[in-house]
Amino acid sequence: MPRPFTETTVTAHRAASPAGTLPAQVIWPAQRSGLAPLIALHGISRNASELVDLLRADAARSGRIIVVPHFSARRWPHFQRPCRSARPDQALLALLSQLAVTMPAFAGPVDLFGHSGGAQLAHRFAMLYPQRVGRLNLAAAGWYCLPDTSMAHPYGLGANAAPDALCWARRHAQALPAYLRLPVQLYVGSDDTLRDASLRQEPELDRLQGRTRIDRAQTYLDRFRRAALTRGILPDVALTLLPGVTHDVARAIRDAGLARHVTSDPSLAPLAAAC
Repeated sequence: MPRPFTETTVTAHRAASPAGTLPAQVIWPAQRSGLAPLIALHGISRNASELVDLLRADAARSGRIIVVPHFSARRWPHFQRPCRSARPDQALLALLSQLAVTMPAFAGPVDLFGHSGGAQLAHRFAMLYPQRVGRLNLAAAGWYCLPDTSMAHPYGLGANAAPDALCWARRHAQALPAYLRLPVQLYVGSDDTLRDASLRQEPELDRLQGRTRIDRAQTYLDRFRRAALTRGILPDVALTLLPGVTHDVARAIRDAGLARHVTSDPSLAPLAAAC
């Protein structure tokens, strides 16, 4: 077991897997609350160190252990979704297993938080391994894997002409009932409406998921609810708009309290109205 801390500290870790090596920083609060550890996944800016700085105060406040992996551009050029050429899911599993050796809390379900590209990885990881996830927090994802067959994989669970599309669609659909039972909280800035180069733009994607991150989050909320209810599952999913926030994780945390949302005890009253 890690030694008791008198102040919040940060330690560096590195986990090897068949998919590649994944470094991470772990924020250890001085006082532990017993809440599940939180895995925080960066977006395509790969700003893991900045996330550590942004999340440190809320780790101390909430008593949560927070793990911030770093998917470097050199080793992980495509980390947003598991596929034949990249298996970030395997790297995350190896990291959790390594941390569980000295901290048993990592052997059970952990909470996930991802912003932008990190939110894409977070929900796809949860679809593949719902038993490893306690709560899912998705902030400003550019697009989603819808939990139905309305779009071909990777946009949904349908198949297309790509050689491995059917295989991956089946993998993501295999544990779908368990995934639809997870509590899921979506976040998007109220001003995150810019269609810039970082937002994937394709006619079919725009038509079926929407033209902005807000539209696409609302589509995902609706499709998640529909998929759950179709299977007799009561969905626990909501969308919160962060007032005055664009596609900027630092502003979302500093100005709109995003870190407080995702680190707080989920059994307490929500901090903001949800859709």
